[in-house]
Amino acid sequence: MPTKTPTIAIRLLGFSPKEEETFSTVLAVLREKGYRYLVLKTGSLQDPDIHIVNAEDLKALATLSDLNLGGAQPVLLIGKTEVNLHYQSMPRPIRWRKLFDVLDELIDRRQLLLTTLSAFGEVAVPERRRRERLDLDLTDPAEYQKMRRPSVPRGGIMIVDKDIRFREYVAMIMDKYGITVTLATDERSALMLDKNNRHAMTMINSSTPDIDPYRLCAELKKQNTDRRTTVIFLVDKSFNYKVANAQQAGCEGFLTKPLSRKQVLSTIQKFLQLR
Repeated sequence: MPTKTPTIAIRLLGFSPKEEETFSTVLAVLREKGYRYLVLKTGSLQDPDIHIVNAEDLKALATLSDLNLGGAQPVLLIGKTEVNLHYQSMPRPIRWRKLFDVLDELIDRRQLLLTTLSAFGEVAVPERRRRERLDLDLTDPAEYQKMRRPSVPRGGIMIVDKDIRFREYVAMIMDKYGITVTLATDERSALMLDKNNRHAMTMINSSTPDIDPYRLCAELKKQNTDRRTTVIFLVDKSFNYKVANAQQAGCEGFLTKPLSRKQVLSTIQKFLQLR
């Protein structure tokens, strides 16, 4: 049997920082056989291939319920729960070898389903209410306040980067949707362009010389207090994404370069109305 090499992205829900670190360390181990696994960091906007959820955390279960995941988006529950959920589960304490076996099996099923859907020309999308929704309201009141703000308008995208190539790449993807993509090469021009064009989204290359992405993000948010504008960081794998600083600045999250067309389009669709 040939070695499976795809890297599978995992989103953790409901675990402590210490547990997340343990998952990240253990799952990053390269094996002779089986898939390679990558635990997505807090703030990453990359779509996960699988969710691992702390079944003993009610808020995590409520979040899971709201995701409306379909069969092509597997879930593994860790621990016991009083809620009847039709997902595969593992007891605590975690047996790591067993965890790898279970994850490999879930991904094998996912790959088979995706292959079958592709053969019939169907697209895997999140299922709607296939499972009973948990009647839990653990939402932070601040989240309700955010919901009262105007929805993200249909508008242009600004790329903050010294290199024009990524702007051209995004412009090519957005051309069919009629969305303009502009380029700013420094903080001053970014703020001026945004003031004149009122962008719906800004992508900041964190490695751009003489730019503090957190400061620029905060200034863009301050400049758009009357409307929603999304700010995303484009980072290298070595970039230290500071969650607290990003949240304080109002950053929606980050994407790790290089980016595929699918990743770019999927992320933009989360925040903009593409028609």
